[in-house]
Amino acid sequence: MVLSPKLSEFLLQNPGMELRIETRDRIADLVSDGFDLAVRFGEPAPSALIARRVLDARVLTVASPIYLERHGRPLDPRELASRDHQCIHAIDAATGRPFDWEFWRGGEVVPVAVNGRLTVTDSGTKLGACLAGFGIAQVIDIGLDDHLKSGALIELFPDWPDERFPLYVYYASRSHVPAKVRRFIDFITDTLAAKPHSPRNSAGLRKVG
Repeated sequence: MVLSPKLSEFLLQNPGMELRIETRDRIADLVSDGFDLAVRFGEPAPSALIARRVLDARVLTVASPIYLERHGRPLDPRELASRDHQCIHAIDAATGRPFDWEFWRGGEVVPVAVNGRLTVTDSGTKLGACLAGFGIAQVIDIGLDDHLKSGALIELFPDWPDERFPLYVYYASRSHVPAKVRRFIDFITDTLAAKPHSPRNSAGLRKVG
């Protein structure tokens, strides 16, 4: 949602380069599969790959006005444990299980066993269902500016702002990074740096679907 609108500009500025981009649930064996780099959210698993953190995205809990008209607006994260609310579960590809829901504020971490009848494996489906008013979702604050500014999505708990979800770039070697790889990593970091994010310091990191 953030990088793809800028790919045309990148290719125009680098006429000698070609891009092949694939979306996968798991990080491939970069070398044997012929990839130069991978970009993935979540803390890295032990690997021979070099992992460089490029962003700590903030985790938001959001709902549409349609949903809030039907179910009321929760005032505290713990209210999501009530059967009065529907939350959209997302599968963690690393474990095959739904992500746990947690809320972070300073040194306080509150886990909540939320209810929900819909479980998804991709963020696009989750976002679409949330916008349509089916349920509450936890999302990262990347590519959501228009939805939040227009009021199509409402952040429910802005007073619980400290949960983060890291984005890493992976590549094969620290000692020899090809110029094309360095250039694309710079493109990623520059593009993300241009997006508005919360200025708060990171108080916690976890995975979120």
